[in-house]
Amino acid sequence: MELIITNKFMSLKGSSYVKDIDQKDVMVVKGKFFTITSKKFIKDLNNNLKFIVRNKFWRLFRYSAYVYDAKRKKVAVIRRKSFSMADHFYVQSNLGNIEIKGAIFQRDYQIYLNGVEIGSVTKQLSIRESFLLKIDDKFDSYTFVALVIAIDNINDRRMTN
Repeated sequence: MELIITNKFMSLKGSSYVKDIDQKDVMVVKGKFFTITSKKFIKDLNNNLKFIVRNKFWRLFRYSAYVYDAKRKKVAVIRRKSFSMADHFYVQSNLGNIEIKGAIFQRDYQIYLNGVEIGSVTKQLSIRESFLLKIDDKFDSYTFVALVIAIDNINDRRMTN
């Protein structure tokens, strides 16, 4: 499955479009207008909440984000060490241990679940920040869109600190 996640051009909330490869809407990412933790809501096209993503409020030597399900139960913790020379993210989730690995100056990340590669994320060159997510069809696309949004939140926070 291939999904394109594109930040809205003029969004004060940090909302995004999620489309399939044929440019058909698949899901919606809505941001909150004023939030210190960059809270985002991932919803289906019927406006049903699937996941909430937010950055950790306090950080000490590492950047972190959390993913909550629709019942507000924490289902994933995404961490990136602040002083890492590589752009690696470690995810503790209900799926298992997920690693999202890339280099600092690369636009590509590989996604590993328990050591096995299951997908990739490529940052697209465009006016608006955009990502191409490729993930095996047997996995829930909402989960991996939530992880991409969480990593984007972490990277945005890193750039502003």
